[in-house]
Amino acid sequence: MKNIFVLFIIFIFVGIKGLSQKYNPQLLKSYTKKELNNLDKSTLDILDYGIQHAIYYADLPSDKNIQLKVIDETQTINFTDLGLQITNENQYFRISGSNKMLVVKSLYVLNNELINSNKN
Repeated sequence: MKNIFVLFIIFIFVGIKGLSQKYNPQLLKSYTKKELNNLDKSTLDILDYGIQHAIYYADLPSDKNIQLKVIDETQTINFTDLGLQITNENQYFRISGSNKMLVVKSLYVLNNELINSNKN
């Protein structure tokens, strides 16, 4: 009887552990475990896709005087390297000491890209 009880407890523990969210550990640079566990699977899929596709570089518009947050970008591979989170709007940052800006795509843009990439 004691063995059955221990076995039952082990099954419960394994079952609860199996219900936790699975996510790319790279996301922990930008999100807490609690934040990631509270996201639905589709949002986690978008964020996972975003690790490789969320950022790009562009020239700063020379004809406009826009004020952007300045970042000291040296070797950014993805948005998590900067500790940034993907939001509902695109984010723009001026790269210190250059005439370039870093663009972080929004959840909407990344979701559309992900859907279109799955169609091909």
